[in-house]
Amino acid sequence: MKKQALKIQEFGLNPTTFARSLRKALPSTIIILVTSVSLSTATGRVGNRQFTFEPTGRVLIKGGYPQLGVRASGDLFLLRLKDRNLWLQTSSDGGDSFDEGIRVNDGEEVASHAENTPLMIVRSMREFYALWTAEDGHDHSSLRLATSTNWGRSFGKSIPVDPSGMASQSFYTLAVGPDGAVYAAWLDGRDRGQGKSGSSALYVAKSTNRGQSFEKSVRVALNVCPCCRPSIAFTDAKTIHIGWRGVINDDIRDIFVGASTDGGATFGAPTRVAEDNWRISGCPHSGPSLATMGGKLFAAWRTVSGDRGRVYIASSGDNGAHFSAKVEADASLHDANHPHLLALEDSVGIVFQAREASDQNGWGKLDIYFRQIDQDGSLSQPQRLGHAAGSATYPTLLFERPDHLFVAWTEGTEDGQKVVMARGRLTTPKPANSQPTATGGGAQPATTRRNNDKQ
Repeated sequence: MKKQALKIQEFGLNPTTFARSLRKALPSTIIILVTSVSLSTATGRVGNRQFTFEPTGRVLIKGGYPQLGVRASGDLFLLRLKDRNLWLQTSSDGGDSFDEGIRVNDGEEVASHAENTPLMIVRSMREFYALWTAEDGHDHSSLRLATSTNWGRSFGKSIPVDPSGMASQSFYTLAVGPDGAVYAAWLDGRDRGQGKSGSSALYVAKSTNRGQSFEKSVRVALNVCPCCRPSIAFTDAKTIHIGWRGVINDDIRDIFVGASTDGGATFGAPTRVAEDNWRISGCPHSGPSLATMGGKLFAAWRTVSGDRGRVYIASSGDNGAHFSAKVEADASLHDANHPHLLALEDSVGIVFQAREASDQNGWGKLDIYFRQIDQDGSLSQPQRLGHAAGSATYPTLLFERPDHLFVAWTEGTEDGQKVVMARGRLTTPKPANSQPTATGGGAQPATTRRNNDKQ
């Protein structure tokens, strides 16, 4: 009997009952069920949405851990870390060149390593938010937020996110809700001894006055992997989701998502996204990424399956109470890590770092890859954005409506860290019988109208 595979996108929360009814109707058919809001690895573009990128990433400037923002005028903003300071630069030509920029942090130097790196959000109402950890020189770090309300021309004095915290605050995330409330979530050491040995607690704090002050922080969870960045997403102004890597029995470190329906005042019991059962005696320095689209919550993360590190995606259609079966996002690439999700209106974009299996026996330099997830759960083919000089790490993604996509990352070279960016454009797919057009020439390096050596 020929096998028949049924792709089921949504069928409620009781797939077992559904499967029994199908078996009665089709007793001779072998049925393959994909539970809850399923994802599939369909080939090709997502629907009619296809992004065409520059031939290769372009080195912008010295520094690392870039963050991107854009305003309605098309001005592009780059936040980067160099020499333990934060610099914000502006491009008025879509990223061809950047101005001299301004220093954002005040006082203490910026602490940064692995996923414990500065973040920035640019809002349409002239609001810039920059979040980082500052060291006081006594093995203690605290979260600080600086705000600009004049399109990044200057920043006010930074404020502590949680001044009551006496333990180190690190590995954080930043998000602005649909109602304009600013949320910061981080890993905190104040509750050590209440959870498993070596784990941290996850806290969140909220600002309702455009980052001028924060309300009292709320503990979301104990037993959190101490060096994996959390992630925040919203399904509406009052419903906030926070994802983290938890530590459970025998050093299993899997992904959990907790939800609040009262704007972050309280959180319900968390949901384990997938039973990966990744057992590791130590922190993998790789947290999850969350995004929402069309009422669905998407999660991406790294784990080890068998003898390989993989990046997976799963989704939830009931505000994180249940998640679909996980789907491989890395397309059999090697060393896939640090996924980042972003809603692109009609799809969700994902970028991650990985190595080509066929390049130098799987030991070529790390490249950046981009894929899309459609509303029906289909995954596009991965697009290789490559690298410029060194291995590409820690990618971030920015969408400028209606049709521009920017991906930035860090590359390590013999000359130090470099910020690299690749630009994509939404294009209309060509008919199947059309001939491809060759792209001539290599990508030109971006220019910077200042003396780099001064910073």
